[in-house]
Amino acid sequence: MRTITAAAAAALLTLPFLPVTSAAAAVAGPPMGWSSRTLGCSVSEQSVRQAADALAPLAPLGYRYVILDDCWLAPQRSGGALAPDPARFPGGIAALASYVRGKGLKLGLSLSAGTKACAGGGPGSYKSEAADAAQVKAWGVDYVKYDWCNIPAADFPGQNVQQIGQALYPPMRQALGPDVVFAMNNEDGSTVPWLWGKSAGATTWRTNVYNRPIADAYATMADIWETNQLRAEYAGQGSFADPDLIQAGRGGMTETEYRTQFTLWAMGAAPLILQADPAKAPASVVANPKVIAVDQDKLGAHGTFVTSDGWYHVLSKPLENGDRAIALFNESDRSATISTKVGSTRHRVEDLWTGAVTSTTGELAAQVPAHAALLYRVSASQEQAPPVVTFEADPPKFLGDDRPSVLEPGVAGEILTRVTNTGGTAPLRGVEVTADVPAGWKVEARTPARTGSLAAGETFTVTWAVTPSAEGTRELTFRQGGRSATAVVTVARAPGPGRTYLSDLAWTSVKNHFGPVEKDASNGERAAGDGRPLTIEGVRYAKGLGTHAPAEIEYHTAGRCTTVEFQAGIDDEVGSAGSAGFEVWADGGRVAYSGLLTGAMPARKVTAPIKGARFVRLVATNGGDNATSDHADFADATITCE
Repeated sequence: MRTITAAAAAALLTLPFLPVTSAAAAVAGPPMGWSSRTLGCSVSEQSVRQAADALAPLAPLGYRYVILDDCWLAPQRSGGALAPDPARFPGGIAALASYVRGKGLKLGLSLSAGTKACAGGGPGSYKSEAADAAQVKAWGVDYVKYDWCNIPAADFPGQNVQQIGQALYPPMRQALGPDVVFAMNNEDGSTVPWLWGKSAGATTWRTNVYNRPIADAYATMADIWETNQLRAEYAGQGSFADPDLIQAGRGGMTETEYRTQFTLWAMGAAPLILQADPAKAPASVVANPKVIAVDQDKLGAHGTFVTSDGWYHVLSKPLENGDRAIALFNESDRSATISTKVGSTRHRVEDLWTGAVTSTTGELAAQVPAHAALLYRVSASQEQAPPVVTFEADPPKFLGDDRPSVLEPGVAGEILTRVTNTGGTAPLRGVEVTADVPAGWKVEARTPARTGSLAAGETFTVTWAVTPSAEGTRELTFRQGGRSATAVVTVARAPGPGRTYLSDLAWTSVKNHFGPVEKDASNGERAAGDGRPLTIEGVRYAKGLGTHAPAEIEYHTAGRCTTVEFQAGIDDEVGSAGSAGFEVWADGGRVAYSGLLTGAMPARKVTAPIKGARFVRLVATNGGDNATSDHADFADATITCE
């Protein structure tokens, strides 16, 4: 590999950045399309053509770009020029671009700013920016994703990662010109592209705190969104924050969670690039034109927080015609009512996912299901429409209650519903609430389920007696005037009287760092059932729970239990390594702590008073080092109940 002098590196740093308007010429809004990332190095000319065929019906909605994400390059250049892998792309890139354009679409490619591509073994564009840009443009490429891989940091002595990024990215942007979308994919936690991507002419810039593909999981998606929101002030028309690909259709999240991602990405004016096979991406999520219009709004604004308390979020985004998009996002694990003020005059409120139109004189409120985001378009209007109605099922019993309610099989429990005339523009007449429960369950209204009229601001509450028939997690649906509200409940038995081993009981929720929590065995490795007998400093225990910290195990105790006891320690299967703290939480407060224990220490008995608690959690915390060996045992763990 050739090297350059420090003086040459410094000269690169002085290259002028293109103004953001040059990037805006290539795309009016954040780019939309499909990426081959899921295919990895199994990508081929045929698979890309099939994806283009499947994406073409979505082109009228704005899905334009078919993007090859690595593994398309041959291992070596041909006569100094980039060449496609002859086995994967025998027809060449120009022919593929022509095919894609024939479908009304455009082709995108990934290139690397370093010496090699990120995957597949192809060459990088370092020191070949002008030639490579000219070549891909000649092929008919309209989008370049410029990756941050195999960067020759040694060629930039005395420069930090941000400065190297500022040296390497503008030359490719300038060589591509304004008609090619330039997706700056160089976030590794230290290049901070949001600080300079706009001035460098980037159409999009990644916002993850590490340069890792987004996982198809709700918790990861929510974390990435929160990070993306921290960059909102730097985004805008022509230079958009990119929190990574749309996951809908891959199967790792529910449809509600996929709709949440799409809503949050639209509020952030983020690229809408599908990762799933376009044929498998659910149209109910990815093909809603009114939601897409929020993402593609010509103002290009990145939505910002109105309020947020860590679980419940209100976001607002100004739109070009003076309207606002408002999203209510419930990040927690149970339904919650979220509200916001929209102004003192009359407003038209359109739910962009259901199409329902209502009106309000100031407040917008709704019960938002767990992990869901509702999206509204709000405009000042005297239009006559029904008032905004807040319909709640099983509202939280206290502030911060983020668990599903728990019922016991065969025992009647209470569930509340509430109907509130929130909008205040007209009375709500003939209010009646009905209930749907799973087969074998019983439900009965303990208070009247019908009322004649609700004036502005009034609430109608119904108390329901619900008797479940079997353990598990179920949904209860309540209906009122074409509206529905869903309560997710867990059905679990509280421990019986006397002393019971916790490993003989069913938990209501569980989290574990690696692999599953094991009953009456150590954690072992990632696979279920691979643990060994629980052993702490040579003492073997027949009963208990084997975890890998950080871990949490929760039980429903229904206020009938008094004490939890266990022997806390690091399992001998990791030798003297590992460290953890062991805690017991009763409802919202910690009631016992073991102190820090290491693999070189004997077990320590923990006794926790839990009288009156509805839920009890056993928690293993990381000891402050890495978590590699934190195999934390709750040996001889028991609970005593009345």
